[in-house]
Amino acid sequence: MKPKEMSYERISGLFKYDEVNGGVVRIDGKRRWHPKPDKAGYIIYAVMDAKYKEHRLVYLLNNPDMDQSLQIDHINSIRSDNRIDNLRTVTNQQNQFNRPASLGLYWVPSKQLWNAKIKVDYKSIHLGYYGTILDARAAYLRAKKKYHIIEEG
Repeated sequence: MKPKEMSYERISGLFKYDEVNGGVVRIDGKRRWHPKPDKAGYIIYAVMDAKYKEHRLVYLLNNPDMDQSLQIDHINSIRSDNRIDNLRTVTNQQNQFNRPASLGLYWVPSKQLWNAKIKVDYKSIHLGYYGTILDARAAYLRAKKKYHIIEEG
């Protein structure tokens, strides 16, 4: 689901940030909009003509001038943990850094070796061939520390 453009004025008129539980609550207290998790584990609010992910609502309520072209990353990778201090804006590429580390390892049957590579700016960087999966993983993790850095802003 691509997030629908949401204005701070509209959202702040419907919701407020729940500092105790780290989510959002309706301002008028009505229970008409029940949040439901989607298949990926994100909490979704259906509001009139749109569906919103709770973490985007939380971030917008705390950052009215947010760049809505950016993605919201859960720092601890728990998709239902929508406390504002667990959320940050990132580019799509930076958000991909959270994928499992093993994605950079591939067995090459013709060489009988493990290939390690990492993607940076949508390009693959070859890290070498290794005799063991542990050596290939170590090379990948070293490169991940070097290339997959998210600057805190």
